[in-house]
Amino acid sequence: MQGLWLSKGSWAFKPDLLDPVIGLDESLVAVEAAGICGTDLELARGYYDFNGIPGHEFIGRVVSGARAGQRVVADINLGCGRCQRCQAGVHRHCAERVVIGIHQRAGAFAQFLSVPNNNLITVDEDLSDGLAVLAEPVAAALEIIEQMPKPLPSRVLVVGAGRLGLLVAEVLASFDCEVAILVRSPERAAHLQNKRIQVVTSVESESFGWLVDCSGSSSGLATALRAAMPQAILVLKSTLTDAVGVDLSPIMVKELTVLGSRCGPMDKALAWLGAGHLSVPLSVRYPFSAINSALEAAKSPRFFKVLLEPDPC
Repeated sequence: MQGLWLSKGSWAFKPDLLDPVIGLDESLVAVEAAGICGTDLELARGYYDFNGIPGHEFIGRVVSGARAGQRVVADINLGCGRCQRCQAGVHRHCAERVVIGIHQRAGAFAQFLSVPNNNLITVDEDLSDGLAVLAEPVAAALEIIEQMPKPLPSRVLVVGAGRLGLLVAEVLASFDCEVAILVRSPERAAHLQNKRIQVVTSVESESFGWLVDCSGSSSGLATALRAAMPQAILVLKSTLTDAVGVDLSPIMVKELTVLGSRCGPMDKALAWLGAGHLSVPLSVRYPFSAINSALEAAKSPRFFKVLLEPDPC
């Protein structure tokens, strides 16, 4: 099969990758479109020491087994199924978990991938590819709602207007929160669809009681800590592997509650997308063989999402 191989930070299109091995209670899925996200770019910089086929935001169609013909997305976290955490329904925290396209499991930047049947979620035929590929990051945004104490605070600051930050802002605004998003690039903010979201380029100290850091940067985290009121809730939504130089003392001094937040409910994400909260954002599609052009487009704020698809046979 054709697909992309990432090794030591180098991307390569390969027309002769081995077909996936289909395990017990797994299905073969033909990839129709897969989105490039920040995690994929981080993998190329050495995150998880990844070597293999990346890609985890995808829409595909089952081509084998009892679910053949179904249009699907996937819960990307695969637990062992036996441990206490898996039995309690929190397989994403399984000590032996693997993650599709991120950690020890081949991903969706290929013609086919294998997925356990329990991880497949059926997608309505009338939901466009451009929205369906957003199910995984929308689920991550919805996880914030799942984790936060109720009732939700009325105001929230989202730090970082990358693609995840924009989706977090859209999701939180759909729950009638007053959302402000701190941006560095006005061009990125142009992708926002909910006109009630306030775009800001600076923020005063101790001005928010609820903050979500989607910046993935030490400067963004420092800004969030500075903007947090005493006893605020700070949600960490993006992976920051190097926080050297960030003064963490405000967490103690201001008695902040810090909440880590990662993957979320895929079924609720599809329901949210299907409810019309978001129109198809400006995207561009490239065949796998044009990966270099796709990566350049992914670095640009012009497009909300860059999609990859198999080359025509």
